[in-house]
Amino acid sequence: MKTRIITAWILSLTALILISFLIIRQKEKSITEYVSAFQDMSYKSERDFIENIPVYRDYSSPELVRELQKYNLAMHTLEVVKHGIAPLRNTEDINAAVKNGSLVSLDAGANGLFYFHNVRKEYRYLTPQAKKSLELTAERFQKKIQAHKPGLPVVKLAVSSVIRTVDYQEKIFGRKFVSVHSYGGCFDIFFDDYFVALPSPVAGSTAEKKVKKSLLKRTGYLMGDALREQFRTVLAETLLELQKEKVIYAFLEEDRRCYHITVLIK
Repeated sequence: MKTRIITAWILSLTALILISFLIIRQKEKSITEYVSAFQDMSYKSERDFIENIPVYRDYSSPELVRELQKYNLAMHTLEVVKHGIAPLRNTEDINAAVKNGSLVSLDAGANGLFYFHNVRKEYRYLTPQAKKSLELTAERFQKKIQAHKPGLPVVKLAVSSVIRTVDYQEKIFGRKFVSVHSYGGCFDIFFDDYFVALPSPVAGSTAEKKVKKSLLKRTGYLMGDALREQFRTVLAETLLELQKEKVIYAFLEEDRRCYHITVLIK
């Protein structure tokens, strides 16, 4: 009797181990298939960008660069003064401006069209007009992407500077001074960094969802870096178009690898 019990116990344990092994193998197969489908999709998206958007070095010309530098920073300063907000000297000034409505917060959000590149949270504010200009720039950028080929994934822009108070200028440059960014009416877009919001195969299991989250984030930034030359072309197209429409001034800052953008108040 005792031997039968032991035998039954061993058989039950063996069955449990076998079932667990099969479950693990099935999960591994499921994750492997998911990763494979994701790789196929991301490769197709990458090829679509490469085959439909020219690289910046082929698109750019001396005339284009002159067009994106003809409104110098002194002219940008004249425009930000029209916002009617005094230069911001510290975070207390920012808080006061937010309270009276002359500044509004920026929230890129999970589904936004831009993200912050080394911009501290306490400086993520703009005047209402400048915020609309940033949102319009990001939206127009997406439309220009789609104009090259409909159905391409969303590409998020990197906002590298928004408000810089007089106190913050000292931390960056070692001296206090009023910058064109101290008025809250302009922003910088870093032209060497992007995020591709890739679509994703439907994730079923918890393990697949964890893999999905990691793949989307890592691949999105890696592809943004790999295709920066294509995306800079679209960004230049966007800024030239908005500048011709007298919506913004854009200024190419090669040394800081960004476009400085000021909204025009009509």
